[in-house]
Amino acid sequence: MRVRTESPIVVIVGGSGGIGRAVAAQLTEQGASVVLVARGKPALEAAADEIERRTGRKAAVYAADCTEAEEVAGLSRWLAQTYGRVDILVYAAAVFSLAPAQSLDVEEAKQAMEINYWGAVRTTQALLPLIRRSQVRCIYYVSSVSVQCTPAFFTAYAASKHALRGFALALRQELRPQGIHVGILSPGPVLTPLIQGHIHSGMYRVPPGVPVLHPDTAARQIVRAIHKRRADVTIPRRLAPAARIAHVFPRLMEAYYRLTIRGWDQLVLEQTHQQRDFTPHR
Repeated sequence: MRVRTESPIVVIVGGSGGIGRAVAAQLTEQGASVVLVARGKPALEAAADEIERRTGRKAAVYAADCTEAEEVAGLSRWLAQTYGRVDILVYAAAVFSLAPAQSLDVEEAKQAMEINYWGAVRTTQALLPLIRRSQVRCIYYVSSVSVQCTPAFFTAYAASKHALRGFALALRQELRPQGIHVGILSPGPVLTPLIQGHIHSGMYRVPPGVPVLHPDTAARQIVRAIHKRRADVTIPRRLAPAARIAHVFPRLMEAYYRLTIRGWDQLVLEQTHQQRDFTPHR
């Protein structure tokens, strides 16, 4: 049975936790009909219950693995039958890992590409027909400021987010004549389960001047960007000038790490040395 609603239909892939969950709560509070998508049904239901407690409104849930084409196709069919359209797609699914390049676990790197990049491609292809039925027509991808400012040990994660950004930039030009808006959201460090256990470790030092945001703070800026249909957003916005400079002059970012984090080169050497005898999966 199709749900008839005038509120925007927002699909958030990766909506069971972290940034996706926080964005879902704020959009639900503002009156959107939100569909949370992730692999695990229990985590989805827990997120929906929390959103209902916070907002008094229920988010819908659909369990699907974005690395599986048939499951994404099933999501598309269910959305078509239930709502008939998708107004806004937010792709926030991601995995995160850190490793020196020499000891990079290739299977882990493949998983990062499958979820962070190929999952976005599959979801976009499956949901585009439903987005074309909408009057709003928005797609947003949660990338990372590490695309512009890539530190040591972000090998697999940053590579997958570079791929996602390239896809989004090309897609933006393809879909603009159809009236479909494509936006890229690039957060700095956000204290979510994704990076807990990594941040402030030997392989994840945060330079002075770079804030670590609460998910709700990042979500407020993301929701504002969606409402304003902004194309390219760095979060927080005060990092945008540094991100642009680092993108054009990456050696300046490298120099900033060396100047602001005491003994940075030695720290990198120590971490690389600790991992050098690791045998990566092929």
